[in-house]
Order: sequence, then structure tokens, then C-alpha cells
Amino acid sequence: MKKIWAATALALATTMGAVSANAAINVGGMPLMQSAPANGVPLFINGAGIVDMGGKMAAAVYLPQNTTSASNIMTMPGAKSIRLTALSNMQATGLAKALEAGVKKHVSAAQYASFKPAMDAFSKQLASVKQIPKGETVELLFEPSNGIVLMGPGAHIIPGTGNAELYQAMLRMLPAGVLSNASIQKQNVS
Repeated sequence: MKKIWAATALALATTMGAVSANAAINVGGMPLMQSAPANGVPLFINGAGIVDMGGKMAAAVYLPQNTTSASNIMTMPGAKSIRLTALSNMQATGLAKALEAGVKKHVSAAQYASFKPAMDAFSKQLASVKQIPKGETVELLFEPSNGIVLMGPGAHIIPGTGNAELYQAMLRMLPAGVLSNASIQKQNVS
């Protein structure tokens, strides 16, 4: 019996070690993937941390290549992704309001007016979700040819809207450690 328990414990420890080695970076008790594909192109985690976006969320920024330069993050060609994972059940309208307030804070009134139709579309889509369950992710994926694609829990997707300037405003509302963090970048799988 002791041999069976020992073998089971060893198998479990090996499995858990393999899962944690491949899985992720832990932010607020939530595992975040080290890389994420965007139409077949790998994006790598560049930074991560906890943010308050209408509720506590584990946030991560994914880029085609790691950088510590804020200007490189903003202007890097190709797809970029902001992933927000709920650390507890939260209302989706809270996230919508936080996104709108964050964008509005970091742009001029004229820029915000040009972004308003896209922000309204994001708010409407998030309102249809109602609640974001703990562990569920909302992704804001920027694709140069499509704009910003909002992917929420389940099948809630809004096709591309907005532009690179709106996405840059969304990036600017994130703390520096979420945009870029050298210790998180070192954990990326080569």
C-alpha cells in the first residue's frame, strides 16, 4: 500500500511540475500563458500584473517580440494582445466603464470623440456578457488589418473595430509593469 501511495504521489508531483513548467506565469493566483497565437503568429508575454478594471484582473500584454521600450511597445508592427483575466466573478459593465475611463484619460477630447463609436461597440458587447466569471479572460487583440478584436467569455466576439491609435491609448492605461517586465520576459519559453 505504501508503494502505491508513493508511486501515486511521485506521478502527481511529476505531472504538477510538468503542468506548471509549461503553463505559465502566476499573477494573483491566476496562471497566464507565456505565449499566445494571433492568426498563427506567436505572441510572447511582455509584462503582467494585477489591475483594477471594474474588478481585480490579472492583466498581460503579448507582443511579437519582447521589449522594455514603451515607444517600441506602442509602435511595434504586427499583432498585439491585452488579456484581462478575472480574479473573481465581476460585472462586465464594470470592465466596459474602466476601459472607457482609461482611454478617455489618456487622449485628447478630439481623439476620444473619434474613438467613441468603437468604445460604444465594446461597451455594448461587454454588457451582453453581463458577468465575467473568475478565471475567464477578455482579450483585446489588435491586428493591423482588422483593428481591435474584442473576445470575451464564451463566444462573445466583436469583430475588428478601432485603430492603432485607440489600441495605443488602451496600452497607455496599463501600469508600466504590465506593459513590460524583464523578469516575466525571462520566463518565456525560447
